[in-house]
Amino acid sequence: MEFVFRVSNYDAPELEFETAELLRRRLEARSRQVMPGMWKVTDKLNAHAAKGPGIGKRRYRVYGVILIALGIFALVPGLMEPRIPSLIVTGGFAALMGVWCLCLRERRPLQPPASCRREAAALLKARRETDWDALRAEVRFDEAGWFVKTAEGESRTAYEDLRSVFETERLWLLVGGTEQALLLQKKDLVSGEAGDFLPYLQGKIINQSLPHKGEST
Repeated sequence: MEFVFRVSNYDAPELEFETAELLRRRLEARSRQVMPGMWKVTDKLNAHAAKGPGIGKRRYRVYGVILIALGIFALVPGLMEPRIPSLIVTGGFAALMGVWCLCLRERRPLQPPASCRREAAALLKARRETDWDALRAEVRFDEAGWFVKTAEGESRTAYEDLRSVFETERLWLLVGGTEQALLLQKKDLVSGEAGDFLPYLQGKIINQSLPHKGEST
């Protein structure tokens, strides 16, 4: 199976929100890996909240306070020397979810946090400073990895470096082991079916996490 993208300019204004949302999902995924226990509690709270308006404003307020308290509980030791980035990320996200619960009771739409919006703005600014049409960039995914070709040169990356993939209406975000990100627009896909791309990459990630012959779990 093969997927080919001919990269075009990142001009659509909708990309700003979607890129921030992709970064929010990446942040949540990292937080879930670091503190799965806290997320079990969070998911239970969100499951109750999803039952509808009958849950009541008071319960939303309680959920928000609990999550903010959990966030502060993780942030305080994380910010003390020597700083622990994983606790800072997890605590910050827990506090964000607490604020979300407090806003949810007032029926406010959930927005990506300011840190994600700033990172998205910087990411898109870098993309928009490049004339991709003149660069004639092409990204191809096949069984060996993904291959980037431009007028300036070529490079190949193996799937061993791929850690996660996220999707919105117009975009895919691929994240590597060093937190390097590849942002692809769906409209640039010229070979392969869009509906098959995410499952294909997820399968590569799963296969890379499985033990090879001669290894033990």
